[in-house]
Amino acid sequence: MDSLTIDNYVSFVTCGSDIHYLNDDEYEKIVGKIEEGYSNLKEKLDDKIYGYIGSEKHNNIEFIRKQLVDFTYINALRDAVYDMKQKFNPLMTMLRQLEPRVKESDKEKVRDLVKNINGAIGGVEEVNALGKRINRKIIESVGNTYSPDIVLKSEVSDDIKEIFRNLKLKSNTMKGFDLDSLGLGSTNIIYIALKLLEYSFIRELDEIQAKYLLLLFEEPEAHLHKHIQMSLFDKTGLNADEGVQVIMTTHSDNISAASKISKMNILKKENGYSRVIQPALGLHENDVRHIERYLDSKRSELLFSKSVILVEGDAEEILIPVMCKKCLGLTLDELGISLINIGSVGFKNIYQLFNPLRINKRCAVITDMDEPIKPIGAGSQDNAYERGKNRRSELEKEHVGNIWVDGFFSKHTFEVDMVKGNEGYLKKLIEKTYVDKKAIEEKKSSIDSADVTKYGDVALKLADKNGKGWNAVLLSEIIDAKFYIPQYILDAIAFAAREELKNVNYIHTILEYYGKVFSDISIIEGLNTSEKIDYKEMVKDAKEQNTSSIRFLNTWLGVNG
Repeated sequence: MDSLTIDNYVSFVTCGSDIHYLNDDEYEKIVGKIEEGYSNLKEKLDDKIYGYIGSEKHNNIEFIRKQLVDFTYINALRDAVYDMKQKFNPLMTMLRQLEPRVKESDKEKVRDLVKNINGAIGGVEEVNALGKRINRKIIESVGNTYSPDIVLKSEVSDDIKEIFRNLKLKSNTMKGFDLDSLGLGSTNIIYIALKLLEYSFIRELDEIQAKYLLLLFEEPEAHLHKHIQMSLFDKTGLNADEGVQVIMTTHSDNISAASKISKMNILKKENGYSRVIQPALGLHENDVRHIERYLDSKRSELLFSKSVILVEGDAEEILIPVMCKKCLGLTLDELGISLINIGSVGFKNIYQLFNPLRINKRCAVITDMDEPIKPIGAGSQDNAYERGKNRRSELEKEHVGNIWVDGFFSKHTFEVDMVKGNEGYLKKLIEKTYVDKKAIEEKKSSIDSADVTKYGDVALKLADKNGKGWNAVLLSEIIDAKFYIPQYILDAIAFAAREELKNVNYIHTILEYYGKVFSDISIIEGLNTSEKIDYKEMVKDAKEQNTSSIRFLNTWLGVNG
């Protein structure tokens, strides 16, 4: 032992070993006790024990691929029919694996059947007659001396491999069933099922030595119905076998709704690179569970959008997109904004996803302060208003430490705060809603009042009579580019679209729309100049400063500089 030096050791690196070399008992079992004069090491090392050592012909990645991890890749499924016709389609792969395991007695039965088939075909009178005619024609052409003696016969191969190549998927009930005759959705379902079965089948036959398997799905939603998308993820993504990891890339709201944010990564494009976002990072287990229950196929679109606006109910969900399109000449979609109806005031469950640690996207919360329109007696308290104040305080506190979330509040309610500046539209809505002429005139008069008690009461009763959602639908049919969008809503859109609005093309589009609708010639001419445009000056010089479009641009340009 004293004569041993470092030169007496041979060094090599292995990968994939399960041995814990720092554990003395395990080390002794594998290596031995050199100091006591015995060694368990052998000249040829067993890869299964020591891990893969490597050679000039192979590398460690190959070992990982062959011995540790295997994967099945299902691409974007754009042409499953074509893939199914290829030599190495999933069905053929399984049949090739099956062929060596077919019993010899079964192969012999098949050979006998094929022999009988060949004999039967050769014995067909018409086939024999044609063979004889061919023979006679050859003799007539070159004579008996040089003509070969031929026979027309069937030679269907009795090789089981060849027979397997001709196996097709057919329907038990549909005559003439063929993959070409199916829709793309059905073909893709069959293809996915075969790809999944291919892995299971080969694994059962012990052809896969790897300890783990990856199932890689690229956009499985292609051509698949909504319910099939969700079922597919449920069966593969949520209930994978032990040792199997499923990775799906998707743009589908349906699949993301069936997924769990705890098992999800979002890829966000930054300047020149992509950023990986884990939406559940740092959240309490209970919060994650609540969010996962809440995100249905409609709400889960917030995972894909560039920014988000959260609203309380149906009225906001219906009207805000219409306001944006009619007044600004742009849709929320064009600005990359998803508007999500929370259906309550429980915004925190969702806006906590938007955080420097988690999803780095802007999330604007539009909600009501619920300040009562009628004075409250001394000593009384309005619970809705108290909750509104608490909501505001909570959101303002959140915004201090989180630039991605901000709150935007109506003083009273969405319906009440929309009246001023839009009296003409509300009067038309009154005419659509009521029949009694006297009641109509009284309500129109109240709408013109400066007293919130009067006009607010009419607005609330309109929403109550029509139902908030239907009331919003009726109003959406009336409004046009001159509609006065409440400032808090413009502020929310400007906040959510801040990144997109850095592109001056959006400012140009809004100004162009404004110029045409309001016939502002100076704006139209200014936009058509070949010189560099000073958009800030142009907005300042617009004739109709009180329009929603110009107010929005003033809001944005004020925010930006």
